[in-house]
Amino acid sequence: TRGPACEPFLVSALGQVLEATGDKSKSVKDAADCASRSIAEMMSPFAVEAVLPALLSGLSVKAKPAHKEATLRLIQGLAEKAPASIGHVLVTLTMPVAELTCDIKKDVKEAATSCMTAICNCTGNKDLEPFLPFVVKAAQTITNTHECVEKLAGCIFVQNVESPALAAMLPVLSRGLNDKVEEVKRTCCLIVDNMCKVVEDPAAVIPIMSRLEPLVKAACEKMSNPEARNMAERALKTLHKSAE
Repeated sequence: TRGPACEPFLVSALGQVLEATGDKSKSVKDAADCASRSIAEMMSPFAVEAVLPALLSGLSVKAKPAHKEATLRLIQGLAEKAPASIGHVLVTLTMPVAELTCDIKKDVKEAATSCMTAICNCTGNKDLEPFLPFVVKAAQTITNTHECVEKLAGCIFVQNVESPALAAMLPVLSRGLNDKVEEVKRTCCLIVDNMCKVVEDPAAVIPIMSRLEPLVKAACEKMSNPEARNMAERALKTLHKSAE
């Protein structure tokens, strides 16, 4: 039986079905992969938040490679099917997906890169669109992060910046603000300042505040270059103001 009547039961079982994609038996693995994709195809976009724990479990360090790959493919499919719903939970998904773009398993790494591309396309921000390929590349190596930060510094934000756009920037900004090179940190602070200036709704900033604020604050305290430190202080003020 298929349809809305069975959806609650299938959605609640998705975590166990996805976990079975890591089974040693090929027949079990293939059946689980097929079943998980079928559940994702039939479920309502409003169910994305309900399956978030199952998705995060599949992205965790403890998950088997096949389980990770199946989860990444599933998220990619959901991003293409329901971009607004994935955009709503992007603040939770971007960091674990970005981390898997550096996975030692080739199949997981490729799936994560495709998934990162798909979820970044859920930001709904036209100003960011030309820079999203660099954001995806930045997740893979520190060299790419430097290049992406430099590119993003030239992005002129006109459209209202909402939570999904800020969430998509978290992996890049987290790496950049933790970088040893002060110029990279300064440029990240400039990006934060530019983005937060065009935030219209404080609710957009609140979900990322706990992750971003400590990094910008640390830049204020640790950078020795006065000009770079001033930029960090300005970014911190703009960040706080956007959340008021």
